[in-house]
Amino acid sequence: MNTSSSASSCLKNFDWISNYGPSFIIPASNFDVLYEPCDFFQELNKLFANAKNRIYISSLYFGTDPYEYKLIDSIRTALDKNPSLRLVVLLDHLRGLRIDNHKEKTTSKTMFLPLIEQYSSQVDFYLFHTPLLYGFLRQILPTRINESWGVQHMKIYIGDNNLIISGANLNKTYFDNRQDRYLKLNNCSNLCKFFIDIIETIAKQSFKIEKNHDQPIFMGKYHPYKGNNKQYRLEVEKNILSLIKTYQIHYSKPKLLLNDQVLVVPLIQMGIFNINYDRDFNIYLYSHLPYKSKLYFATSYFNMTKEYEKELIDNKRQDTTISLLTASPQANGFYGSRGISRYVPAGYTENEREFIERAEKKYFNDGQIQMLEYYRSQWTYHAKGLWLYEENQDNYPILTCVGSPNFGARSIQRDLEAQLVILTNNEELRAKFHRERIQLFQYGTLVTSNTFKQISRFPPFWGPLFMRIFRNFF
Repeated sequence: MNTSSSASSCLKNFDWISNYGPSFIIPASNFDVLYEPCDFFQELNKLFANAKNRIYISSLYFGTDPYEYKLIDSIRTALDKNPSLRLVVLLDHLRGLRIDNHKEKTTSKTMFLPLIEQYSSQVDFYLFHTPLLYGFLRQILPTRINESWGVQHMKIYIGDNNLIISGANLNKTYFDNRQDRYLKLNNCSNLCKFFIDIIETIAKQSFKIEKNHDQPIFMGKYHPYKGNNKQYRLEVEKNILSLIKTYQIHYSKPKLLLNDQVLVVPLIQMGIFNINYDRDFNIYLYSHLPYKSKLYFATSYFNMTKEYEKELIDNKRQDTTISLLTASPQANGFYGSRGISRYVPAGYTENEREFIERAEKKYFNDGQIQMLEYYRSQWTYHAKGLWLYEENQDNYPILTCVGSPNFGARSIQRDLEAQLVILTNNEELRAKFHRERIQLFQYGTLVTSNTFKQISRFPPFWGPLFMRIFRNFF
């Protein structure tokens, strides 16, 4: 096949992607696909240690174990060596202030306090608070449960002009035996600037931890839970939409995509602010799958929305196949946890059962839609994203999505999410994404409706009712 013609065909078939975000063209050689948690930690540590101008961290939280102290040491070294270096951290307010180590009373905030105090002119530390939790409810809900109302969930890690995007948090399990996906992009200054502007825009409407101040200081005009809640949401919506549209004008739909190039479109999802680029992209993709294509889909928490289910089951092309990989109960991060959260795996099992029964009823169990559960001894599963394979494309994916969304109701309606849709005809890079997908799916075991008839998979009697009531919180 002629590589230049196949590259242009690739762009022609998927030029609609640019409708959902700015279009960045990046050389394929600038991509590093990371496969293991240890690779993620090593690259992250180097990213921070080698930074000379800027470090940006956007995550749910920052852990309090030896791995994380090593990252803090690397950041401190970079700050010491480069007096003009700027560190900006954006975490979630509810999770970032939750005590991780009750003996030492450590939190994400306490991990960064020494840096804030020592390098106050270089360090900005922000905590985003969801506007969905306010009033009496905010006063009575205990920690952990209150996080179900919505969190800052974007996982973007930047050092100078290099970026790692993932679904992984900065916590020891994500560096050890909790499987996720991790993609490093080198020398991508324009994409880094886009995410920096997204982070800065949210930071301006968040709380800041400052030197010699015990309590977080709100930076915005309208308070998310004390002030005009509606006005706060409108303000963030206006600013984020304006930012994305400005970037779409400057980085518009490309006319040409060479074989050594990659089209990268960041998808932002902030349903609480009426920003739904990721949701709309997914709905369009599912309803326009190419002829005889194969879609591989991964989520750590299976909680498919009705909109997604409709496109994947009811409106699916008859000549396409779909394989979904999710965590087995034992690989679910909530498995064996304390309190009400220990029942969460049973809730996701109920979602799986309902989905696969619908699919089997529609397609007579002919394999057009398959569900697999990830199980790897002593490991938990947190990977999410998708890989799209076209017919006659050397058995490598033409498109992949990687980032923080779990494709569930909560990701769409409650959390702040970001992922990249990546389109390329570069064989070497596509082979790397294929290897990534194979390594994840090799731990998947096929489940059918019969699986959920086993005694060990019977949900609690209250399971179905629980998920119907609280589905949008998980």
